[in-house]
Amino acid sequence: MKTIMKTLLVSIASLSLMFSVNAGELTVSGTAKATYNATSGNQADNGIGVTNELNFTASGEMDNGYTWSYSMELDPASGGAANNDDTQITLGMNDMGTLKVCVSECGNNKKYAWDASAYAKMSDTGSSYGITYPGDAGAAGTGTIQYHTPELPFGTTATFAYNSNLAGDGLSGNTPGTSGNSRQEYSLVTKPLDGLTLSAHYNKVNDYEDGIDTEDQLEEGGAYGIKYSAGNVTIGYGKSYQAPEMLEANRAATAVEYYENTGYSIGYAVNDAVSVSYTREESIANQSTSTNTTYDVEMDSLQIAYNVGGATLSLARSDVENVSYVQDADLTETIIAMTFAF
Repeated sequence: MKTIMKTLLVSIASLSLMFSVNAGELTVSGTAKATYNATSGNQADNGIGVTNELNFTASGEMDNGYTWSYSMELDPASGGAANNDDTQITLGMNDMGTLKVCVSECGNNKKYAWDASAYAKMSDTGSSYGITYPGDAGAAGTGTIQYHTPELPFGTTATFAYNSNLAGDGLSGNTPGTSGNSRQEYSLVTKPLDGLTLSAHYNKVNDYEDGIDTEDQLEEGGAYGIKYSAGNVTIGYGKSYQAPEMLEANRAATAVEYYENTGYSIGYAVNDAVSVSYTREESIANQSTSTNTTYDVEMDSLQIAYNVGGATLSLARSDVENVSYVQDADLTETIIAMTFAF
């Protein structure tokens, strides 16, 4: 695997030397969002917040017809400071596909590929519901190198991603990062019929260089999703699985061997401005024996979004049972949001 990665990196470096690059263009875009979040139940809390994303994208074309782009996303961090949340360099090689080098949110996880929510993916609306989803080679703070195929028959694309160091690759090109396990990820998206999209991904953590040699189970996970749109209606269904790393010494009757998540979603565009949706997610923590110390997480969400041209007013109401798999840790969450795009 290390040899493959070295070959890909050398190829990228060679291409940058072989072809001259024309002057590129720089664009700036982003969103700003103000929210009011009110929760009730065992985790009651209220809050007003403002968040934003600022995206810088530079792009150009080489003399041989290949394209390149560089993008960087700034998000607010704790305390309001700017945080480099997503950086990537992309080399488009026409019929040969695309190479990417990414830091942070550049993953190919399909855990939400089925979602048709009007406002936001249910587990990304506000409060943390404690659901365990499959991991991602493009997780925050880590770097990946990726190959994306060109479009194949039936609108199919495939991706291979490799993260050399889950402990955190260097955010600077001159920083090697610290030692840790690596992760590899495979994903596939196909559109065999008009309106139908099928998505799947699988990732696994490789066991080396983390100083631990007593794992009884290595981390791995995956997901698949089906989404179909006909007229103003979109429906979706998906499942995901995550098996956590488990040390031999920690395996017990109550240990969770894997998490199983199921989602259903339906969205309806009332007109060009108004959309509504209903989404349900369920998560089960499957334990080593029949002894049950965890409880299924169940979430239901109704959402509506109203686009007023350059801005969107959204309302989401979610009911959650057994947050973080804890019995009776329930909450009801209401979010009002105004989002501006520029």
